[in-house]
Amino acid sequence: MKPHFDALYAAARRLVQEDSDACDLVQEVSLKAFSCLDEFEKLEHPRAWLLRVLYHCFIDERRSRLRSPLHNDKSSADVEAVAGEVQSGIDPEVETERALRIERVMRAMDLLDRELCALLAMHDVEGMTIAELAGLTGYSESKIKSRLFRTRAKLGRLLQSEQLNGPKLKIVGGKR
Repeated sequence: MKPHFDALYAAARRLVQEDSDACDLVQEVSLKAFSCLDEFEKLEHPRAWLLRVLYHCFIDERRSRLRSPLHNDKSSADVEAVAGEVQSGIDPEVETERALRIERVMRAMDLLDRELCALLAMHDVEGMTIAELAGLTGYSESKIKSRLFRTRAKLGRLLQSEQLNGPKLKIVGGKR
């Protein structure tokens, strides 16, 4: 199982966007894999099986969190964490523009459905194929293609809208 941990963590990080939640998700998948270790060793494609279990654990956790009365959306990742450290030798203006573009994309992605955002990230960022995503999710390839197309279109509309131009404010309390 050890050779698959990096792929599991990367996929989990794309799904949940928080390091601690990604670690929890990978740990849950590892426990499930260890509980049926003899079956796991006989699998022809163990990485695909692990990613599918990871995806289903993510969906189960997401659904239970949405049903919970304590449901609490976590804020999006800090722009500095996403943009990375400023590299030496790069023009500060170029780096600032890049950070602003990344922040705008992240803000738009925060407005998308988490499952659709995860599919888009796994395909466009992680490089997973349509067939791999279909095997992972249990959806048909045509449904995956349709969801990716619609998610990209919605992301494009969000990026073109004025909705993302203002500062990101979060209401933390107060009276109605």
